[in-house]
Amino acid sequence: MALIDTAVRLITTHGRTVSIRRSVTTAGDLAKPWGSAGDTTVDTDEATFGAFFNEGAADIEARLSSVSRLVMSPVEENTALVYIAARDIGVAPSTDDQLVDGSRVLEIQQVETIQPGSQAYLYILKVEN
Repeated sequence: MALIDTAVRLITTHGRTVSIRRSVTTAGDLAKPWGSAGDTTVDTDEATFGAFFNEGAADIEARLSSVSRLVMSPVEENTALVYIAARDIGVAPSTDDQLVDGSRVLEIQQVETIQPGSQAYLYILKVEN
């Protein structure tokens, strides 16, 4: 079993269904590629599996407590890492994309690619949770 197969199996087993949302804007006026009133934007979603990890989960009790959420600093970020097997998606995710998790749409802040050779195995997305 190859490493990519292991990544797919673990993420499928321990993750949940998510989608990568990509927005493509078509210029309504080719003479104004920077944007015009006639521009159209089309969103496409590509379904895959993602395994979520909370970066700040060192103190699990504090993170699960509803009281701790009330005393969090306004500048403290609540981010999560989402592991996605590279084989499951056609195009590598980018920070221009969004992650759709059920009814939530999460902004992708950072993308790390695990690629020990010529083939990408895993994408690690940092999203605002």
